[in-house]
Amino acid sequence: MNMCQPFIYTFQTRLHHYAYDVNTNLILRIKEEAYHFLNSHSSFDLDQMEATPELQHYIRDLLDNGFLSSQRPQIMNHPKTKHLEHMLQHQLKTLTLQVTQNCNLRCSYCVYSGGYDNRGHTSLMMDFETARKCIDFVIDRSVDSDRLDFGFYGGEPLINFPLVKKCVEYIKEQVAYRDVGFHLTTNGTLLNDDILAFLDEHRFVLTISLDGDQENHDRNRRFAVNGRGTFDTIIANVDKIKRNYPDLFEWINFNVVLDTRNDFGCINDFYTNYETFESLYSVRSSYINDAYVKDEILYRNEFIEQRGYEVVKMMLSKFGRVDENHVSKLIKDYYIQMYFRMFHYRKPSAGMPIEAHHGGPCVPGVQRLFADVHGNLYPCERVSEQSEVVQIGKVDTGFEVDKISQILNVGTITEDACKNCWNFRFCTLCVAVADDLHTLSKEKKLSHCSVVKNDIRHTLLDYCMMNELGYDFSEDTILDFEKA
Repeated sequence: MNMCQPFIYTFQTRLHHYAYDVNTNLILRIKEEAYHFLNSHSSFDLDQMEATPELQHYIRDLLDNGFLSSQRPQIMNHPKTKHLEHMLQHQLKTLTLQVTQNCNLRCSYCVYSGGYDNRGHTSLMMDFETARKCIDFVIDRSVDSDRLDFGFYGGEPLINFPLVKKCVEYIKEQVAYRDVGFHLTTNGTLLNDDILAFLDEHRFVLTISLDGDQENHDRNRRFAVNGRGTFDTIIANVDKIKRNYPDLFEWINFNVVLDTRNDFGCINDFYTNYETFESLYSVRSSYINDAYVKDEILYRNEFIEQRGYEVVKMMLSKFGRVDENHVSKLIKDYYIQMYFRMFHYRKPSAGMPIEAHHGGPCVPGVQRLFADVHGNLYPCERVSEQSEVVQIGKVDTGFEVDKISQILNVGTITEDACKNCWNFRFCTLCVAVADDLHTLSKEKKLSHCSVVKNDIRHTLLDYCMMNELGYDFSEDTILDFEKA
């Protein structure tokens, strides 16, 4: 028998039929009869295909051109594993310091709210000695990095603003000759003039959480002391930044956490019509975090449909059918994301290597490094501080390279499923979705697969539909075999 098991994913739009070829990382526009054959035959005998002679010839022609290969990765191993020790000693580039575990808000969806497998809010503060050790730790291991970025996180980091200030001054003394950036994630309630002047002087990039209009924002984001909503305080501070610190305002990322119990239209109208945001091109938005959550998050279909309608408007704007000004700022970055996925992740390939790892994991500690108030080290702030599994070291004792290697190669716990998954190259799953606080869980990781695959499926459909309608992406990797 001459069996073929194409490593592909088939999908169709209203106009055409496609196969995403995993080995070549290319999208093929194919004949309808070939689509139905491939869609219903995960494997077939090349010598005894149950197909018309014309279809047999067509399938063989695709194979002769290097497509429909059965090749799959044989060994699950991240290609950067062999360089791990060198990277950890020479290529660190980003450090985020948890300057406090205290917060003046009690947001219902916060990962420290009690609804997640994580610590709660505490009054603990990082001291300067711990911060200095963490800063030195990164600087000493960053000789190959052109730029260093330092971030400040909480709780609410501005509760410990004196430490933020002292850290910035120390960093500038230590690396005066290097390109350095600063970022800070804040709820926006404590931004007084002294703080703003300092942030402006040192060109901070701010991320401020603002979930839309007052009703929708205040549903989740309230003060700890009295339960009162925080919208009025935050919007007054944002207006002040735009009025008095215009350069700082240009570097603010507004982050919207999408709670589907809210009204998407009202959130969208707020960012469209409120005068302060008229110069913003886009606003970051994401659904409530589902990693480590104790109870299932329910998503309201009406909200998702409203968001989908705005995606259609964004796509129409690319053809001049909808004015760019009428495209939701909550959606504009979807096009950037689609472009990145289709052209960054989808570089043409000569074939799937024998030894590979699915997309998703960054190199723990290298791309990002998170230090808690005690100086314990984690891959990033998304993982649970209650978990020993994801703690990758301590500032006083250094990295645990074996543990970092295990996290980098998280795909090994789902190896059989991953080796045969068409989403292998696009997968975004990392240790945060596999950690059950005691071990890396195969079942927990696999439970997230359908969501990730569905997300990429929509991206492929949107990209191909825009291509069909004649949108010029300036570079294109859809191969037309429909008339072959």
